[in-house]
Amino acid sequence: MLVEAALVLPIMILVVMGIIEFGFAFASSTTTTGASRSGARLGAAAYATAGTISANQRAAADQIADTVSADLVGLTSADPVGMTIYRADPSSTEGEPVGGFPADGMVGGCSSDCFRYTWDAGADKMTYESGGWPDPDACGLNLDSIGVYVQAQHNYITGMIGDHVFVDGQTVMRLEPLPSDQCSGSSS
Repeated sequence: MLVEAALVLPIMILVVMGIIEFGFAFASSTTTTGASRSGARLGAAAYATAGTISANQRAAADQIADTVSADLVGLTSADPVGMTIYRADPSSTEGEPVGGFPADGMVGGCSSDCFRYTWDAGADKMTYESGGWPDPDACGLNLDSIGVYVQAQHNYITGMIGDHVFVDGQTVMRLEPLPSDQCSGSSS
């Protein structure tokens, strides 16, 4: 009986530790996806109402970043890396930004029509790095869609399967249409 336990116990411990690691990674992934959803929901309702004034658009993007930051505080075994708020390419079935994502998601900035934020660990919030999105189209029939991409570095607890993995969340939503009196004869 003792010999069987000595043979089975290490395998059982590995399986249990694997389940725990997967659970924490899944929780990190779910949190980043939830944060991107909260940001996109706010952006869909508020970004177009910021108008064509870039300072107002930046303020709206900062509100989205604050909403995402508040959700990311719930991460237990991951560190936020950054986020991108972007105009989704209407020809993309995956909701990618115009010009596509950079190769690794966060490095390299935005190509166009997007805001890039990085995580400031000291302030526990996303801070503006670069970019802008002028003239969002929320009038007519072909409305722009806003996307929010959030990335975090999940740190494995045991280190048995590695040191860390990047998890991300991405949500795309169509901008809410503006009332006709706020549209200047635009019909896309």
